[in-house]
Amino acid sequence: MAADDQDRWIPAWLTLVWTYTRLWEQVAAQMSRDNGLTMTRYDVLTHLDMAGGRLGLTELAGAILLSQSGLSKLLDRMEAAGLVRRDPDPRDARAAFAAITPHGQALVRKARDSHHEFVRQTFAAALDDADLANLTRIMDRISGAIPPARTVRHRQSPDHD
Repeated sequence: MAADDQDRWIPAWLTLVWTYTRLWEQVAAQMSRDNGLTMTRYDVLTHLDMAGGRLGLTELAGAILLSQSGLSKLLDRMEAAGLVRRDPDPRDARAAFAAITPHGQALVRKARDSHHEFVRQTFAAALDDADLANLTRIMDRISGAIPPARTVRHRQSPDHD
């Protein structure tokens, strides 16, 4: 690989990684501070709420990129906190659903409002409408160049992300 080629893409790559890391730290801190949730718990609650309150465990694990065992451990802790419950699948004794509780639903809706406001303020402070359109276009192009999701390794420590 030619040095000139590296000079072309490495600054963009490093800026992306540095910006993502800093932004994610801020988003996670805001979620914890304002709502007492990790981003992984918020992700689970959001998926359940958007799905009408209930999802199969395999579908939920795939949606939030967790292994089945990682999701099981996370759901154990979330059940203990009163945020979700597991419901058996009446059609398959080996399967179950994760269901959001009324407490979990109220918390995720409150969290969503503050989370969206935090992200809106962050983006609005730095980007105008043309910038937002360009960022979306660029991220779509990068995303399209990445192999399909089935090659992504599932996270194993869900409550520490």
